[in-house]
Amino acid sequence: NHHNHHSHPHVSYDVDIEEFRKAFMFFDANNDGYITVDELERAMNKCGVFPTKLEIRTIMAQGDLDKNGVITFDEFVRLMRNQERHMAKKKYDEKQLREQFRMFDKDNDGFIEREEMIDIVRELALGRFFPPEVIDQLFREADVDGDGKISFAEFAMAVN
Repeated sequence: NHHNHHSHPHVSYDVDIEEFRKAFMFFDANNDGYITVDELERAMNKCGVFPTKLEIRTIMAQGDLDKNGVITFDEFVRLMRNQERHMAKKKYDEKQLREQFRMFDKDNDGFIEREEMIDIVRELALGRFFPPEVIDQLFREADVDGDGKISFAEFAMAVN
């Protein structure tokens, strides 16, 4: 497909595909269009992630839909999209939660005010993960006692 469809500037998924392609090339060390178990492990190690053999096999199993022992680009894209969905459900441990909480609690008073949350989201360009309605929902769900602030306990419950 050498025709660049500039007539559809509103098609946003192309951006994703570009990102995925870059990532795929990063994983696919010998550029044969397939990601092997070894390539998967090496690429993750390069990112500072050291999964166990079991975890690697699990990822492979999730990714390798036609069970031919390698992950193709299409399978990779699907895997990444699924990962994004799972990431949202990821459980954090206490230390990670504390770090996140501190990041949002700018004035360190032990509470996240709504403005602090909005500021940080804007500052870190996390907008696509935390659009205003998500922040609203977070505050509705997390602010159990309704004081307009989220305590660490409330935050921990909401995030997990």
